[in-house]
Amino acid sequence: MKIFDDFAKKIITKKDLIFCLKEINLVKKLIFKNINIPLSKKTKEKISENFRKEIERLENKKIISKDPEKNLILFENFEKYLQNLPQIKIKIVFHAKKKFVNKISFWLKKEIKQKVILDLIFNPKIVGGAIIEYKGRQINLSLDKKIDTLVSQKKL
Repeated sequence: MKIFDDFAKKIITKKDLIFCLKEINLVKKLIFKNINIPLSKKTKEKISENFRKEIERLENKKIISKDPEKNLILFENFEKYLQNLPQIKIKIVFHAKKKFVNKISFWLKKEIKQKVILDLIFNPKIVGGAIIEYKGRQINLSLDKKIDTLVSQKKL
C-alpha cells in the first residue's frame, strides 16, 4: 500500500507484523472517539512512537482526514495489505540478530521482487544452514541431508 510504504519497510518479521496489526486495531478503536482531536494526539502513548509519527505525517499530508469513516477504511486497507504479504518461514539453528535479519530481508526482496515477511523459527536440531518454506514448498539447505548422504555412502 503506497501510502504506508515507508512504514511498511520496517515490518520485516512475523513478530513485527503481529505487533503492527495489534497497533492498527488500537488505532481503529480510537478513530471514532473525540473526532475533533487529531488521531496522532489520541494515539499518543497508546501505540509505538514510530507508528504515531507515521500517523502524524499522514495527517500533515492530509491523507488522514477529519472524516473517521475514511480513516477507518484507510487503516482497514493497510491491515489487509499487511495480512496479504507473503511469508517465508525460515528455520535456523541460532537466534538471528537484527543486522542478519535485515540482510536476509533485503536479499529476498531483491530475488523475489516483492516485500515478504520473515517467519524466523529457532530450531536447535538443524545442523548448519536453514530450512526454508515458501508458497507450500520446502527447501532444506541444512547440512543434515549432506551428512546423512555421506554416512549412507560410508564416506564419513
